[in-house]
Amino acid sequence: MSRADIGSRIGFAAVCGMTVLWAVAGCDTISEDLSAFTDEFMPPSPSEAGRWLIDPNDSDNRRRGTLLIANSPFGGGEPYLKVYRDMAINERDPLAKAAALAALGRHGIPDDAPIIAASLNDENRQVRWAAAQALQRIHNVAVVGDLLNVLRRDDEDTDTRIAAAVAVGQYPQDRVFQVLINVLDDRELALNLAAHGSLQTLTGEDFALERSAWYQWYNNTAEPFAGKQEYLFPTYQRGETWMERLAFWSTTTYERPAPPAGLRPQGERRTYEDDEELKPDEPGG
Repeated sequence: MSRADIGSRIGFAAVCGMTVLWAVAGCDTISEDLSAFTDEFMPPSPSEAGRWLIDPNDSDNRRRGTLLIANSPFGGGEPYLKVYRDMAINERDPLAKAAALAALGRHGIPDDAPIIAASLNDENRQVRWAAAQALQRIHNVAVVGDLLNVLRRDDEDTDTRIAAAVAVGQYPQDRVFQVLINVLDDRELALNLAAHGSLQTLTGEDFALERSAWYQWYNNTAEPFAGKQEYLFPTYQRGETWMERLAFWSTTTYERPAPPAGLRPQGERRTYEDDEELKPDEPGG
């Protein structure tokens, strides 16, 4: 066999080997993409999602069921709220519990805030973060101390402290102002900026990250919260994925920031079908 033939066969074998390796390495990705594509055509029915929500044997099902129900137009119904509340107290799986806390924050009432606040001391970081985020959406002065304790903990996860810094922006209290001022000197810039944003909301003033300037203004102002701005809980937006563009029949929309439960008109409830929601290509979307 000539060297040319040998080289040709080696090259062919290398290409085949690379193809096999690519197929094996990419198998999971292709499987996930196909699964997502199939889900677009055949999403679980409401009854199936409801069964997942209360599945006593599978925490993954409980998490998925919670996410599906909570993000549906009927997810704020009283039977579902009872399940969210029970999971927020008794669920042992961290991811399922975090999903329940998010659902309760989305659909709950002010009386649910203490239930959520109890998870600010959970041993799992994901649960604590979910609780702090949920309290951005519910107004109840009873949980102010719990949120401030999170901000005071230097060993707390930064994302959880940022979520708490945002949440306290709805409470015009002297103790809130003082803790936010101290956070301006924290080593994490993202936390500094969150505290600054809440200070702006609470006072209508802007002294950047200058603690001394904030203190001077505060000490010389009789009513520091007179210029308070409306607090709106933050929402998440992102660009469309290629799968969403491909599924042209399904329009992706996002919530707009809104007042939390307890500060918005009684009986008004936010859902993903509100007329004011943002589409991904709209300004701010």
